[in-house]
Amino acid sequence: MSGVTDAGSTRLLLAGPAVARTFACALLGRLAYGVLPLCFLFTVRDATGSFALAAACSATLGLATLVMPVQARLLDRLGQHRVLPVASLCWSSLLVVAVALARGEHPAALWLGLSLLLGVSGPLLGPSMRAQWREIAPEGAQRRRAYALDSVGEESLYLVGPILAGGVLALGPAWGGLLLAAGLVGCGTLALVLSPYRPPASGTGAVPVAGRTGPAGLGSGLAGLVLTLVLFGAGSAATFVGIAALADRAGRPGLAGPVEAALAAGAVTGGLLWARHGRTRPAAPVLAALLAGLAVTQGVVALAGGLLVAALVLALGGLATSPILVVAYAVVDERVPPGRRTEASTWVNVGVNSGSALGTAVAGLLAGGGGGLPFVLAAGLSVGAAGAALAWGRMSPWPSTSPTTPPPTSS
Repeated sequence: MSGVTDAGSTRLLLAGPAVARTFACALLGRLAYGVLPLCFLFTVRDATGSFALAAACSATLGLATLVMPVQARLLDRLGQHRVLPVASLCWSSLLVVAVALARGEHPAALWLGLSLLLGVSGPLLGPSMRAQWREIAPEGAQRRRAYALDSVGEESLYLVGPILAGGVLALGPAWGGLLLAAGLVGCGTLALVLSPYRPPASGTGAVPVAGRTGPAGLGSGLAGLVLTLVLFGAGSAATFVGIAALADRAGRPGLAGPVEAALAAGAVTGGLLWARHGRTRPAAPVLAALLAGLAVTQGVVALAGGLLVAALVLALGGLATSPILVVAYAVVDERVPPGRRTEASTWVNVGVNSGSALGTAVAGLLAGGGGGLPFVLAAGLSVGAAGAALAWGRMSPWPSTSPTTPPPTSS
């Protein structure tokens, strides 16, 4: 069902029937993923007395989310109304189990297994909301605004989630955050399932889908884009490690939070600007330009150092982060048939998340050698991402930043 017929402002985008309510509740559900990491870490630590095990459980939970395309394929084939409630019920039940385990002594293997199941079962509220945006805003300018608005909302959660988790930890036991996360996900799931903008399930025959086998997206000429996002995610993670290293060397680790907030604020601003002023251009050079600008800011921090400089310069660099994701989602829309776009869009997340894990590990090793080394790594990775984007563009020249550009037809 089409909700917006005017290519006007973001206000018009939200004016469609139930659009604002669906988006707000979906964001509330996605807030659970901002609350969970810190609360789960300290729940395991408090229950076992081992910070190392808690960190291992957090890593297991994060790595398990790399199977997101599997659930996304089910969303495409069976529909959100069938898959999301089941995933949400499983995830919430596991959180309740974790709360029960937190009140006794249990083996490490049990916590690691629970972490794995939590990572696998988490309902894909973000990809599901983006699938609904494709129904709400079917055209290029509208779609760009929708994805930019979604990206702004997601970046805002990076500010609100840790603050909310910190409040939970300050006021009561860490496992209270697990119950809060379960409630938030339930709210988001309900809103998406009741929304009038759910895309039709391809498995019912409503949407013809070609080439059902193999990963959607990777078989559609998007492997180069995913590589670009892996490098982008690694560079972003190295930046966060560098911020922590600078704060630690200054003897004021608490200042890492405000610096990270400045970067997130830049990302929110960049998403809003892109929603208003972004234009249809070839995707590869746009990505390369955004990544090159990000690399410059990371390089400046590596040379200049200092938390104040980092906050100011990285806020400028943050202007590029939301547009990078908006462009990536738009290219997925161009390359992939409608019945597989939810699955394909999750490869954007998989690329960024897997790169983030890699960047965190490598930057953590470099941080001991100097506070600027993680930023050197970040700048190098961003330059590499820009090069990968240009190389991908030469191999796949037709995609643009607008989802309305058609693919070439074969003779």
